[in-house]
Amino acid sequence: MTDPSTALRIITSLRLGERVLSRCDDGLLGAEYALFDVADIVLRATDPVTVREVGYMTTAREALDRLARSGVTPELADQAARSMSPEAALSFARGTTARGLADKLGAQELFDGAIYSATTHRYEGAWLDLRALTTELGLPSASVALQALHLAVTLAEVSPATPLHMSTATATRDRRPGERTHQRVVLDAAPDLPDALRRLTPLPYTIEVEPGQDRMLRRALLSRVRERLAPDTSPRHKAHLVMLEGTLASRATPLGPLADPEMRAIEGLLASGKVEGVTERLDALERARGRVPGIRYLRARAALLSGQQPPRAVAQSLSALAEEERDFHQAALVAARTWLAAGEDAHARYFARRLFDDPSAPDSERLVALEILEATTATDRSRLPPPVAASESVSGVPRIPTARLPAFPSLANVPPPMALPPGPSLVPPPRTSPSPPPPRPSPRPPAPRQSVVPPPPTPPAALPQGRPPEATEAQPRQRPAARRYEPELVESLSLPFGASEATFGVNDLPGTPLQARIALTRLARDLARDYRLAYGKTLRCNVLAVDAMQQHIAHRFQGASISDPGVAWELRRHGALLSEIIARALGGAWVDVAPSEPGYWAMLVPPATRTWPIGRVYRFVALGHHERDLVSYYLDIEARVRAQS
Repeated sequence: MTDPSTALRIITSLRLGERVLSRCDDGLLGAEYALFDVADIVLRATDPVTVREVGYMTTAREALDRLARSGVTPELADQAARSMSPEAALSFARGTTARGLADKLGAQELFDGAIYSATTHRYEGAWLDLRALTTELGLPSASVALQALHLAVTLAEVSPATPLHMSTATATRDRRPGERTHQRVVLDAAPDLPDALRRLTPLPYTIEVEPGQDRMLRRALLSRVRERLAPDTSPRHKAHLVMLEGTLASRATPLGPLADPEMRAIEGLLASGKVEGVTERLDALERARGRVPGIRYLRARAALLSGQQPPRAVAQSLSALAEEERDFHQAALVAARTWLAAGEDAHARYFARRLFDDPSAPDSERLVALEILEATTATDRSRLPPPVAASESVSGVPRIPTARLPAFPSLANVPPPMALPPGPSLVPPPRTSPSPPPPRPSPRPPAPRQSVVPPPPTPPAALPQGRPPEATEAQPRQRPAARRYEPELVESLSLPFGASEATFGVNDLPGTPLQARIALTRLARDLARDYRLAYGKTLRCNVLAVDAMQQHIAHRFQGASISDPGVAWELRRHGALLSEIIARALGGAWVDVAPSEPGYWAMLVPPATRTWPIGRVYRFVALGHHERDLVSYYLDIEARVRAQS
């Protein structure tokens, strides 16, 4: 990476899931724009009146389809890789490590650009020296075409729903508000690459690197290979990666606290959001290997993802581990994320800055650290190390009581786009005679309903008295056709049909259902970005997102007062996400946004279910164990939609 003193100016990157595929340190990426449509833009309000582009987001399936329409497919990439002679690949290999594997590399490795220079419009290459290779090919735009082949075969390796995110926040920070970076990528040279590579002659010399740089390159390549191993990897692809990993690891002792294959397998499960059975596997590992740093790290990460412990408690445990093991970059990154989830921006910046300034840290960790630095504000406390846990529980995660916790990070201090006064009158009218929720598998079963519920305040005149808030009398009507919804990435949600960013001001008060949808979509996008930075979770518009935010709310706001402006603002953001999931997945539509408090805004879910999703989030905090959990609430509405459609 570039020098840390200048790196904060412009760094753009492409991530597939949590993996960094490529980056540019001096401007915008090149071939990567072919993966995105202009509608995939992700916007963020940097102040009450300014909205800027921060990146683009889509899925592996959609990106692969766009490449195919441009004539770039995984089959073409494999054909191009087979056209290149082993002797040519050997001559362009970067150093001793890459030369030792040159005859075993596939299309994904051969064409891996890794680092792009916006000044020279060339990719550096991870395994091969692609700058020299594209010069010898002599094709126009050969560098971009080779990277497109690499992207095609890489996307084909992963699940079609894997999120793909290109970050442009540092590139647009000093541009005019509303300016877009999206550009058209010409891939006309791609079909000619197999013939050009077939004619390629080996270099008359070998590409040498210094021994110290070669050792760093080996570690980087080993990390790049290990990141591609996933629980759902196909047997053929897994065999290829295991072969590469074994060859790279055998050249020296595997490095790092997570060098153990079993620990890496558990880390892969956690990276994909799977926590079932992880505790049992870690218990077995600890009995065999002792309480080593890698196991402590995995326990803390599992506790964070599963919601077993509050974020602050996990953050203190990870802080102690990161201070003990200064080279444990993963622990420092998750410590920063967890402090961010706990609302302690200063502590998050401490670890993010330390990680970003460490040139030996992998790109994936440093770029996430950069996003955390961009999303938070520096203070004097940012330079001080955070407190660490004094003692640990049997599970390895400290147990610290949390009564009142600060607001969620990143946007907690930004004025809400809806200038609505928070206060105690945030609870909607009580439900009457609800139908029981359907059973669902859950690590944390919902608390039993109580016979006595504290009375809510009198509802405003906009809501007629005595109307059941969760459902009304079903009227005879034509049943709508069944619809199938493909869950969208929350961070890149498109605006509802007929709306645009210019339709509604960032700090205006919604007065119509369409304006409410625009405002709540913006809130949901920002909240999803915070979840990705804090927890490493990529939210989609489905019940899993409801479960994720329920766990967060339960640990962060237990015992908090909803009259607190910071708490009310955060609950409003979570209510915005819940309402957007209901609108997009179940077809809900706002029918009453007249009250000044959004907790009273009413939504109608066809055919005849009336509900108050934002107020429902307020109830979840205000009534605690007296109220159903949010997942059961959502599944109840979904069951009614299915039963009546």
